[in-house]
Amino acid sequence: MSESEDKPQGQALPERPDEWLNGIAAEAWQAFNAMETTKRRHFSLLEVMDNRKKNYNIDPYEREKAMLAYLLRDHDEQVRRFTESSRELKALDSEAHKALFIYIGEISQDSLTPRVTH
Repeated sequence: MSESEDKPQGQALPERPDEWLNGIAAEAWQAFNAMETTKRRHFSLLEVMDNRKKNYNIDPYEREKAMLAYLLRDHDEQVRRFTESSRELKALDSEAHKALFIYIGEISQDSLTPRVTH
């Protein structure tokens, strides 16, 4: 498959800014990944609870409600960490900050693309 067949028409391949992700932007990059992980954990449990309620009319258990609150607190802490590290990165190196956010935009957009599983 050629490069032009591997990407939608008119779209350039995303570039991973390795030098910055492994260097000056590493803290912000790690904070972003932690934030994404805590978000997924929270949404995953919320989805299970919502589906059980919708499909079986079973209310969440007290343990699940407590865990959901803990997971949301974990996520809030990671959002703060990412915000702070992003702000620090921008002050230190605006070019690295811009490259990080372009990359985050690229990977976030790709994650919206439906995947075909077999």
